[in-house]
Amino acid sequence: MKKILLTLLITLELFAAPSVGDKAVSFTLPSLYNLQQKTSMQSLKGKVVLLNLWASWCNGCQEEMPKFVALQKEFSKAKFQIVLSSIDSDPSNAINFLQDVDPSKRLTALYDAKKKLPKAYKCLGMPSSFLISKEGKILKVYVGSLDDAQIKELKKNLVKLIGK
Repeated sequence: MKKILLTLLITLELFAAPSVGDKAVSFTLPSLYNLQQKTSMQSLKGKVVLLNLWASWCNGCQEEMPKFVALQKEFSKAKFQIVLSSIDSDPSNAINFLQDVDPSKRLTALYDAKKKLPKAYKCLGMPSSFLISKEGKILKVYVGSLDDAQIKELKKNLVKLIGK
């Protein structure tokens, strides 16, 4: 019986998604706009990061993206960065969408052709977002698009974490 319980616990741990308090998943991904330019989780250390896993075909992703642009603009002077990781099969779809929504390229847009981050985070849905501390720890997990109340809560958390 002990072996069965131990096996079950180990199995659950292996398949458990990263959660609040865990270290953010390490990654290095190319820019959506320039595949030769890379961004890594390590390069974002010292900033509070909202990592958003999305696709241009996702309705919820489309709905929340303008909110992210406004949020990044509001906190542009702070050590805060919204990082988008597109899983589109064709990166031009994501680029075309973002050119309309974020023509100033305020958001850091990355391309995850092999869908490594959704696999690593064991995403339950699209979009999924992860609020990550300056030290690289997951502070909050959002599954689905952020609504106005969640954006308001996120702003309060950002003020506490980094000021404004």
